[in-house]
Amino acid sequence: MSRTIACEDRDFVAWRGGADHALIWGVLVDTDEVRAAVDSARAHWADVLLPRYDRQPHVTVGYGGPVPKAGAAPEDPPYTPERIAAARATIRGLGIEPFRLAIGGWGTFRMTPYLCVEAPELDALADALGENRRRPYVPHVTIGHYGVEVPLDEVAARAAAWCPPSIEPITVTGVTLLRYDAADIAGPLTAVETVAF
Repeated sequence: MSRTIACEDRDFVAWRGGADHALIWGVLVDTDEVRAAVDSARAHWADVLLPRYDRQPHVTVGYGGPVPKAGAAPEDPPYTPERIAAARATIRGLGIEPFRLAIGGWGTFRMTPYLCVEAPELDALADALGENRRRPYVPHVTIGHYGVEVPLDEVAARAAAWCPPSIEPITVTGVTLLRYDAADIAGPLTAVETVAF
C-alpha cells in the first residue's frame, strides 16, 4: 500500500549546493477564494501536514533551477539568463491568449496534497517548458507538505468529509517567473517577471 512521504522542514544543503535562490515558472492564483480553500484543506488535514507552508497559491508550469552564484555547485543546472530568455521566447511562441482555469477538488502526491486544477493551456505550457519531461504533469495548487508517513488511502478517505469553499474560474493573463529561497522548502515566492499573453 502506498504511503505518504514525511517531509522535513529544513535546508537541503546538498541539493542547493550553496545556491541562495531557485526559479520556477508558474501561474499565480493568489485570490481570496483560493487562499480560503487552501486554508480549509490545511485545517482538515492539519494532523498529517507540516505546520508551515508560506508559498502563495500558484500552479507550476515549469521548473527553472537554481539562480547562478559564483562558487555554488547545486545538483540541478543553474537557471542562467540565457535559459530564461529561451523560456520567455518559448512562452511567447505558443501564441496562448488569456484563458480561464478551474480549481476544485482534492488530490495528492506522496509528498504533498493539492487542489485540482484544469485548463488545457497549462498542459501546453508544461510541455513547452519541459515540466512533462521531469514527471507526468498534474496541474495543481499545493496545500502543503506531509509531515508524517501514513497510508495514502487513509488520507484520501478523509476528502469525503471536506467541504471546500467554491472557487469561481480564474482568468489567466500571463506566466510569471517566481523565485524562492532555496534553503526554505515552504517559504514565500517572489515574482521576478511576467510574460503576458
